[in-house]
Amino acid sequence: MTEPQRILLAGDLHMNKRAALEVIDHAQAVNADLILQVGDFGFWPRARYGGGVEYVTILDDALESAGLELWFVPGNHEDWPEPSKLPIGHDGRRAAGARIVELPVGYHWTWGATRWLAVGGAPSVDKHLRTEGVDWFPEEEVSERQAAAVIDAGPAEVVVAHDAPMGTPFLSERLQQHVPPALRHNWWPLEAIVRADAHQERMRRILEGVRASRWFHGHHHVRYSSNMEAPHGTVRVEGLALDGTPLDELTLLVDSRGEPIPPT
Repeated sequence: MTEPQRILLAGDLHMNKRAALEVIDHAQAVNADLILQVGDFGFWPRARYGGGVEYVTILDDALESAGLELWFVPGNHEDWPEPSKLPIGHDGRRAAGARIVELPVGYHWTWGATRWLAVGGAPSVDKHLRTEGVDWFPEEEVSERQAAAVIDAGPAEVVVAHDAPMGTPFLSERLQQHVPPALRHNWWPLEAIVRADAHQERMRRILEGVRASRWFHGHHHVRYSSNMEAPHGTVRVEGLALDGTPLDELTLLVDSRGEPIPPT
């Protein structure tokens, strides 16, 4: 694949075939060269009744017809043991389908003069409703060891992640992070909220450690743009929505530097 100049970022798809096909159609309509998905793609090859295999097959066919590839970082709602069984190619990526590629945590690549970084993973606040080894996996979170390795690997201007860094003004207000977890108006278990905060703090350490200037993510199911201040300067954080929302909330077209491309 030649180096893309127009990249369509896409939010959480959750194995929703209709939403994924709409994203592929939209990628064609805006002349995108690549789809880059920010986690909760819906990689469930062991799903009941072959639904996960059918999902990948249908998307592969649509991507073939469109002449596109789809790259994704893993989200918390993926069948986590399965990607690790896929061999890592010489390019550092894993082939999850004929035209579908999984980007392991810490994978770096360069487009033009811009270094990009993949940091998939996030904690499931609904863990208490799930079954370990079936629809919840402890490896869904970026560990402290992984975070340290990502930082040690050097700087990256653009990060594509599933979770957000702590401190974005919009999310901090939305998630009531200005008050202690026990005092927030929230229906999730306190332990889940504490884990979620800790993971966002880990993302913040990665952001500062790699000196990122742009951070794209999903997981929080809302489209927003926010500037946050870090020791190395201002960082633009872009959150993408989820399947079932309008395409202008689910997707964002950017160039190889991570700069948004205005709609024409």
